[in-house]
Amino acid sequence: MKTKTSSLLAVFGLSLLVVGCQAPGPTSSASQSQMTNQVGQYPAPPSGIQRVRVGVPMFQVDTRQGAVEGMNVVAADQATTLLMNTGRFGVIERSQLEQLLKEQELEGIVRWDEMAEMGEVRGVDYLLIGRVTSFRVQASQSSSNFGIGRTQIPFGGALGAFDFSNRNSRIDVECGIDLRLVDPSTGEIVSAQFSEYTRTDSIGGFNVQVLGVSTGADANLQLQEGDEGRILRLAIDDAIYKMLPQVDNYLLTRTPAE
Repeated sequence: MKTKTSSLLAVFGLSLLVVGCQAPGPTSSASQSQMTNQVGQYPAPPSGIQRVRVGVPMFQVDTRQGAVEGMNVVAADQATTLLMNTGRFGVIERSQLEQLLKEQELEGIVRWDEMAEMGEVRGVDYLLIGRVTSFRVQASQSSSNFGIGRTQIPFGGALGAFDFSNRNSRIDVECGIDLRLVDPSTGEIVSAQFSEYTRTDSIGGFNVQVLGVSTGADANLQLQEGDEGRILRLAIDDAIYKMLPQVDNYLLTRTPAE
């Protein structure tokens, strides 16, 4: 009996050791899913805070770092939804904002480097001006899905095969976002933040579909239309989350409109 008990204890100890070694790390699909579920969830606004009206123009896009022009609208729409979720802003829809700017002949008011011209925009207290600074989705060099894939991708001069049809294949994602909350009547920047979002996870963990690889030297993976928005959303959420403490301090000291 003593021998049997000792054997069971030994097996139990070995099992704990194996489980400990196999514990998922921060790049597991489970942790990614948990993080994705938290996107758009922010601390409640402080008591007594005054909600303000914000417009979100189309983002500017730096195409030198993998981003494409079409992300300007997608990023603005993602930011609009996330700002509403903070509970601090009444957000003007982008199409309505564009119409307001057109009617007031203020279409040139928005530039990333500076306010092209200062002026009160009727119906809007602030503008959230955004820029996509980088966007890369590449096959992870740490992936275990090489040699059985369908796309040949160069790594350090050697060719490896990446199976983009396998949801467990791992990818490296990088997305850069800059945000500025600006008072258009004065040009004052209320808050400025950025996100350099990077993560390695499975294709399934990001919940995207890879269609192939670009022919450029950067070997960026081509995503199904609309999937760029999922990644932009992660980076924009990160930037907004970091922006909120400064925004709260500002709004708490803002004189209520009479």
